[in-house]
Amino acid sequence: MTAPARWPGAAFLAVAVAAVLLAAAPACHNAGARASDAPRWRASDERGDKPGFGYELGNDNGRISGAAFILDPDHPHDFGRGRRAVMRVLSQSGDTITFRVRWNRELEATLRFELKQPGWPDAFDAAVSEIIDSEPTDTETLRFSRIR
Repeated sequence: MTAPARWPGAAFLAVAVAAVLLAAAPACHNAGARASDAPRWRASDERGDKPGFGYELGNDNGRISGAAFILDPDHPHDFGRGRRAVMRVLSQSGDTITFRVRWNRELEATLRFELKQPGWPDAFDAAVSEIIDSEPTDTETLRFSRIR
């Protein structure tokens, strides 16, 4: 059995692709670093002996992101001990942001955050509501503080 014939430019093409990827790698790394350095705010509640909820909001030049946490009742403000769930932005209008959060495989919720102070200051209040059939329910005002 004979080896398949190689295209004469294959080695050059492989080197060229490797060079392009190596040149692009620092840009990809820097872009990730900028995103992770975006300002973030956190708020959490306490529910006695029941797990509480915590929320983290990010604002990277108007690009909003979020995460929700189910927090250990023995450590109600310790996000590191909580179980994280990603929140996906559904809509954003002014200081109102609506997220979809998936708590687990079977349970999802739609949450609306209405920021009470404009401009994302170091600390602000936000009314957080679960949206059921287009209506806000269980509204709770939380104090968000900037963590970075």
